[in-house]
Amino acid sequence: MNIEILAHTLATDSAGARAAARLAQSLAPRHRVTVVAARGPAAPHAALRLPEHVAVTALAPSVGPGDRDDDDTSQLVIAGDPEFRRYNRADDDRLRKHLAGTGADVVIALSSALGAVLAQCPVPNARRVARQPAPVERLPESVRARWTELYRELDAVVPLTRGDADVPEYQALRGAGVEVRQIAEPVLLAEGPDKPTTGVVISAGRLVSHRRVDLALHAFARTHATQPGWQLRLFGTGPLRRETRDLVTALGLHDRVLVFNREAAEEDFYDADIALVTYERMDSARPVLEALAQATPVVATDAPYGAPEVLTDGHAGLLVPVGDVHATAHALERYMADERLRAAHRDTALRIAHAAGTDQVGDAYEELFAAVRAGARGRWGQRRRTAGGGAPAPERPRPTADCRLLPDGAWELTLHGVSGARLVRVKDEGKGGHAIDFPVVGGTRAQIDARALAGLREGRADLYAVDGKGKERRLRYGRCTLGGARDVGHLSDLDHFHWALPYATEGGYLRLRVWSRQSHAELVTVSYTDTSLWLTGWLQGQWRPGGEWLLLLRRRQEPARTLAVGRARFEDGWFGAELSMDETMRARLFMRENWDVLLTDGSGGEPVRVARIADDQVMRRDVQRFPELVREEPAHLFGPDVGRAVVGLRPYFTADNELSVVVSEHH
Repeated sequence: MNIEILAHTLATDSAGARAAARLAQSLAPRHRVTVVAARGPAAPHAALRLPEHVAVTALAPSVGPGDRDDDDTSQLVIAGDPEFRRYNRADDDRLRKHLAGTGADVVIALSSALGAVLAQCPVPNARRVARQPAPVERLPESVRARWTELYRELDAVVPLTRGDADVPEYQALRGAGVEVRQIAEPVLLAEGPDKPTTGVVISAGRLVSHRRVDLALHAFARTHATQPGWQLRLFGTGPLRRETRDLVTALGLHDRVLVFNREAAEEDFYDADIALVTYERMDSARPVLEALAQATPVVATDAPYGAPEVLTDGHAGLLVPVGDVHATAHALERYMADERLRAAHRDTALRIAHAAGTDQVGDAYEELFAAVRAGARGRWGQRRRTAGGGAPAPERPRPTADCRLLPDGAWELTLHGVSGARLVRVKDEGKGGHAIDFPVVGGTRAQIDARALAGLREGRADLYAVDGKGKERRLRYGRCTLGGARDVGHLSDLDHFHWALPYATEGGYLRLRVWSRQSHAELVTVSYTDTSLWLTGWLQGQWRPGGEWLLLLRRRQEPARTLAVGRARFEDGWFGAELSMDETMRARLFMRENWDVLLTDGSGGEPVRVARIADDQVMRRDVQRFPELVREEPAHLFGPDVGRAVVGLRPYFTADNELSVVVSEHH
């Protein structure tokens, strides 16, 4: 069959765009699938990973998802619908014209707004299906009656939760002959429950009030006394980003919490040991299912329409009352302290999520299509065959690589869309770059030895599939699981420091970020007193213990200056250093300037930048923020007749994950 999926846009990595990509992935193996984007270009956002053979039709490619190209409000979207303001009269005209001429057998709308449009637009010889992403009771009361009236014109409606499917509005639709089927949102399933322990807790979703990120942070902070080695990763965009960062600082969690300004991908859930879902209101169980599908047990609130629909407390997850910080912290500590419990629940998690896998959701939609085809509503019948009908046209797939980290530090690559590959080539970016080849076994798998990569120069390297004739095809980024990347034991005997991490470029290609240097000072913690910053970390490479260890600041602006701002200690491969505010004040560092942080062992060699590199983050600058240390000059520093300034000192990571500080004077 020829199936069209109506979505608002594919230009962003939003929940709606992801739902379109996942549904397309579920249906594409059996049908010809086209995603119709009401707004934005036809090229999907790289993070969506839309299947290659799924077509995209853009109705308004030059109009941004949030732009208005018409001042008149929509006449098809129900006034008061949560998405009413996203559409206007121009959108009505484009959608009406497209639907009147489409050759689809089935059209599926992915929101209540687009469902209302679909209900009012004739689609010749096609079945019309609306997926309802949020419970009907969440629609304003003024909208529900009109919603029920319009949705009577559809062939089928798909609520996402069992609780929603039982409300009176759906009973009324059933009475009118509309097929109502509860089908979960599809999720990608992990290959198996066995994965490395990472010490990571993940919390994902929009940064809005009902997600209760504040509760997640307070609960996580309470675990520090008994479980100090854990890290919390917050994913999502939204209006509460600044408030979230401020709370991280206020709770002293700057070294333990990373805040990512993007949606979480499947590999982010896979790389976590625990998922934390603190919503006080949920539209579906998707946040829970995404974690379970990656064999990650969940601590979740028992909010309606969410975790209770898929979880039984103590089986793949722990349920806690909505808004209860103490219960949430206690559940986190249970999982943190008990690896056996987490391992047992990982296996159960995958079994629970199996029903929402892309194949299983595809089967559920097949049954739905069969039911509406056999029903009396509308006319499936024969229709003219258009260029869009028939089976998916074969396309040349783009070469893609999935990668995962093995316990010995090697990377295992699995190639897709590649035939006849003999080698995977890792090549320094730019002309004249060094290249290292790794054999492909069975045409699809290759192991990249981290130690062999130690010959690459610092910078970036691209990856290619090479066939028997030496032809290179650049590899695209698939799924990359980095769990355990913080273990550097397999490289500790090198005579220099080396670290490489895979990441996706903006164009969706697979690339390595490589750090390679003779000596390295790896930052582990930054702690604060009233007068100083204390840095601790470990050393690797060519150091000469025994001299006078000093912490230095080197000014980036001209004229360059290097200042000694504190002494350092060395013991058993670890260093500790104090960055003294008195020393920065004595040097009169009042202007807004950037200073790099360096460490020297007193041997006379070039000082070494302090950095945080031996981790699984290609760039930390945008995900980790340090608080500012502010202090007024002591009266004795320059004498009573000199005006006393208030100086601020804030550490930050550069684009290369190296530590710098910005010094400013407060007035």
